[in-house]
Amino acid sequence: MMDDQLAPLARPRSLDPYSSSAPHLAAIVDTNVLLSSVDNDCRNAAQGRRSRLLLMSDCGDIVLYAADHVLDEMYEHLPTIAKSSPVPLATLRAYFEAEYLPVLRFVTVSETDAPDSQVLAITDPDDVPTGRLAKLITPCVVFSDDIHLKRPGFAPRRWLDMAKAAVDFTDGHQGQVTLMNAAALPLRGVAGLLSFAGRKVNVSPWILGGLVLGAGALLLQKPERRKAAAEVANKIFEGVSYEFAGAMTKERQGVEQLRKVVLAAPSQPTLRQRIAIVLARQSEPLLAAEVHNLIQERFPEAPNASIRDVRCALEAGTEFVRVQRYRWQLGREVEPRSL
Repeated sequence: MMDDQLAPLARPRSLDPYSSSAPHLAAIVDTNVLLSSVDNDCRNAAQGRRSRLLLMSDCGDIVLYAADHVLDEMYEHLPTIAKSSPVPLATLRAYFEAEYLPVLRFVTVSETDAPDSQVLAITDPDDVPTGRLAKLITPCVVFSDDIHLKRPGFAPRRWLDMAKAAVDFTDGHQGQVTLMNAAALPLRGVAGLLSFAGRKVNVSPWILGGLVLGAGALLLQKPERRKAAAEVANKIFEGVSYEFAGAMTKERQGVEQLRKVVLAAPSQPTLRQRIAIVLARQSEPLLAAEVHNLIQERFPEAPNASIRDVRCALEAGTEFVRVQRYRWQLGREVEPRSL
């Protein structure tokens, strides 16, 4: 009943047509936003505040990637941040390693594709790998405060505003999931109780369910009882509907803001791009055959590629990391560096 009542509240169009589940968004972070976020988190540790980067990645709706050089720059520039921060270097570093490293995937970006005009417009060589990575996994959002990535159109003018939109996007979706799960719990609980009781007394759960319904009908024979039950049910439904609509509005507003800065998907993606786009949207490593099936499904108009072609591209691409022997993922998780 609730699903039917809420159906008119249409979900916002997905930001990512290549995602296996909506909503989902691939995001790329640069060194400056990571440094700023780590410092602000540590300064406000007493209030329990966490950066928007961490908040948006909490539930897996948004996955954070970074080019390899970002990791080197973080360890290089954290001492500089510590000089102007009330937070000691050891605390900044420990927080970065404990909170940010687990949610980041670092990608070694190669130069095998044809030159891209937008990437060529990046005037700082240090930022070129971030531009290449963005072009590899688009559609995506780049969170950076670097003018060299803003001018060519990779990063939004105000990254914090877009980070807030990303948090709204994920919060709104998770709010809907939570409400729907909560609404389903009573039904699941009753079904589970009937099944358990049926096994104990060796009676079919369907028979017990009929008895429960019959008892309920007897209890509600009096008009005043039916009226009271209807009022309670209506209040519960109105409350859930209000919260659900609010969560949908929050998600929609986040989508509308992010849509302004999401880098467009490539019109004619290479095989390497197709593989990267597919892997960037997976929470678990995939077999080469699974990658092949997904690119066939996601890119039906692209030139046909055999499983052998996919395996060769996976082996050749520095972006693709072999894990669990036969499975592949985009980028890699890293461990904290030893002192």
